[in-house]
Amino acid sequence: RAAVAVAKLLSDQSRSGGQVISITHSASVAAIADQHVVVHKEKQFHTDDHDDVPVKQTSRVSTVQGDMRKLELARMAAGDLAPNEAAVFADALLREGEFERKE
Repeated sequence: RAAVAVAKLLSDQSRSGGQVISITHSASVAAIADQHVVVHKEKQFHTDDHDDVPVKQTSRVSTVQGDMRKLELARMAAGDLAPNEAAVFADALLREGEFERKE
């Protein structure tokens, strides 16, 4: 409930003329956004190293839309557990987000 309340507050703020940028791990908050951006971290290791310390770490940013956004929301909500149920939940979140943006 708290995440949904925060999402609605952020949505209200953006409709009042402000720009809102939110970093979240909450699928409920992400679903209400006009745009959904995902940050992927990639670590590179030396092949001959035996420790787990990365040599280089980079970040990649991508915008997700449509089915890719639904998959990302499902992943955010449930990880690898119950992917079919998570996809149904992601659909519901997207419908609610669309409704909130139209109000």
